[in-house]
Amino acid sequence: MNTAAPSSYRQIRVGGLTIGIIGLDEIFAALRGEGYAPDETAIPELLARARQYNYITSAAEDEYAEALLREFRVFYQRREAGHSQGFDYGTWRGHPRETIPWFPAIHADLCDGCGACLRFCSFGVLASTEDDKVEVVEPFKCQVGCSACAQLCKPRALTFPPRQALEPFGG
Repeated sequence: MNTAAPSSYRQIRVGGLTIGIIGLDEIFAALRGEGYAPDETAIPELLARARQYNYITSAAEDEYAEALLREFRVFYQRREAGHSQGFDYGTWRGHPRETIPWFPAIHADLCDGCGACLRFCSFGVLASTEDDKVEVVEPFKCQVGCSACAQLCKPRALTFPPRQALEPFGG
């Protein structure tokens, strides 16, 4: 891997949380260039390289391994399809979308699987789980400032950060 400090930063879902990770794009590009396949054999190297610039507790290692492998698979598939860059979430008021903490949190114990939020949101933020609940799959596709899906949720399973969270970004 390149010895220069990585310049990429993005947030990924680790367990039930969204976590900021430094250097993912560089790690994934290096592993792909070294011939690593996006399967379980890459996990030790994914964890080792991610730990160079990110704190990963041993208690959360399995959740990080799952998240890193999932993201490496997406990266790999996009490169195989000819996309030279990762997904571009764009900017909001001049800030990269991945740095803005605006997306829903789902309280699975409250979700009744009615699907009202899925039918409303056309941006691909949410998806059904195997147990017919809802999960956040693409948090940075959520439109900054929108919380309409939460207003439609009768059991109040969806919540958003307070609007004050947008103030540092000009919101």
